[in-house]
Amino acid sequence: MSDLGFIQVRPILESLAYIQEQGASVARFGDGEVELMMGSSIPYQDYDPALAQALLEILETPSRADFLVGLPDVFQKLERYNSNAQLFWQQHFARYQAFYQEHCRSPWYGSTFISRPYIDLVDKGQAAVSFQALKALWQGRDILLVEGETSRSGVGNDLFAGVGSLERLVCPSRNAFAHYDAILEAVRSRAEDRLILVMLGPTAKVLVRDLHAAGYQALDLGHIDSEYEWFQMGATHKVKLEHKHTAEFNYDEGLRLAADRDYERQVVARIGLEEEEVTFEEKENSDLISIVVPVYNVSGYLRRCLDSILKQTYGQFEVILVNDGSTDGSGLICQDYVTKDSRIRLVHQENQGPSAARNLGLQLAQGEYVTFVDADDFLEATYLEVLYRGLVGNDADISICNFTSFNEERQSFLFSITQEMFFEQTYSVQEWLQKESSGANNFHLVFTFSPMKLFKRSLWEGIAYPLGRLREDDATIYKLYLKAKRIHFSNQPLYYYSQSPAGLSRNQMQADTASMIAIAEERLALLVALGYDVTEHLESYHKRLEKCQVDALQSGQIELYQQIASKLDLLQHHRKED
Repeated sequence: MSDLGFIQVRPILESLAYIQEQGASVARFGDGEVELMMGSSIPYQDYDPALAQALLEILETPSRADFLVGLPDVFQKLERYNSNAQLFWQQHFARYQAFYQEHCRSPWYGSTFISRPYIDLVDKGQAAVSFQALKALWQGRDILLVEGETSRSGVGNDLFAGVGSLERLVCPSRNAFAHYDAILEAVRSRAEDRLILVMLGPTAKVLVRDLHAAGYQALDLGHIDSEYEWFQMGATHKVKLEHKHTAEFNYDEGLRLAADRDYERQVVARIGLEEEEVTFEEKENSDLISIVVPVYNVSGYLRRCLDSILKQTYGQFEVILVNDGSTDGSGLICQDYVTKDSRIRLVHQENQGPSAARNLGLQLAQGEYVTFVDADDFLEATYLEVLYRGLVGNDADISICNFTSFNEERQSFLFSITQEMFFEQTYSVQEWLQKESSGANNFHLVFTFSPMKLFKRSLWEGIAYPLGRLREDDATIYKLYLKAKRIHFSNQPLYYYSQSPAGLSRNQMQADTASMIAIAEERLALLVALGYDVTEHLESYHKRLEKCQVDALQSGQIELYQQIASKLDLLQHHRKED
């Protein structure tokens, strides 16, 4: 690395200021371009000798007043980046050091990281300033955006808020260079008086060079949308986006491109792509999801919850707010949101508890699918989309995701599910039932909770939450599993579970120990009657009895304590002999 210290890269903010002051075009180089120039293919672009030669010519062109050539700012002070980034660049330079020594001889370079000012940096404090400077480049200007078909830059965020107008040319996400002449012609036909932003991998560099030669300002800004999404969500690692391409998740697997009317209006041409088989209007007629939200005295959290629902990338939903006799102004907040969005319906009832509120919501639901959200919790924007894709795409009856707990007092997440932990799997009912006793991946909690699940609404026929008791989830959700054929699980933390002092106390839960036992015994009886293997459930029941015995004693329920002791004695000393 020290042998490459002669390569001088200007910092992000200095590079952005230079572009703004000079009206310069920008071609950014990274590891992918180096691999292509060295004769290798990369995930989104096969090796092409003509492309490799063009890239090398641009790289060897010194930056000048109106044209900036960018390199990664990693040749000095690599410790500014996280450990993963440091390791990556160390390995990259070990392989390609001779290439850099031969071909990167210009006096100075701009920073490739003008579009990557956040996720890999240890100190993220300058990210907001960097994004502000970046967005200033196009404020008030008419924009022509050239991007891959899965990129959808700016969709679902405010990256391009404040532009004069925005048009999009949509190109292949892979091997765009095979259509280079058609892309260049299409861009030039619409480029007059527009700033051209290009998110098209290695092809972007050649396109920027040729557009600049024709008198247009063009900026190569690949990765910017993912970086901005991560910045807005406060991500600490690279989180895969489900509704559009994510930087460095190069194969776009599992994407479900959400219908977006503004995006469709902005697309003025598609180059090198087959015509879409499904129109936007047909996508809008996709399956309706009913979101049932019981509301009781959550005025401090309710707007956060409803805002997260309205930001869903899957837009074909209805929200059923059941105000359960709130006395803190929550009902007024609900009424305010009803006026904001026609998809929201509101019903008021006397305070009867969450079971009655959910039951009423189910009665009012019109969707083919239903999900529950607690009013003090909130959602990832792709919550509905991922659950729907998992259910429909795997012919499942129930689709489930994971969650993260959010501590309201500390304003922090209590645990995280990292990108490396991601997996998806579809289970039979027996396989899923066996997951309840597993502590891995929060299965023991995910199994029971009503939220973080998408159900076929037909499963709820004949099933309702029990009234006037705690542990209503525990008494109900397993019955839905028993009516299902297939259950899909995605290990993504799409549901944010609020933990606050106002939640149920341990004393309250201990007081309902008898219900905990009764629910377990009812479930065991049903499983045996239906012919399921209950080996693991018997072990779980035994452990539940031991826990409940302690709870009964601590809460002064002596009669219950003695009843449990009798059951434990039978289990431990009087099992049927083979």
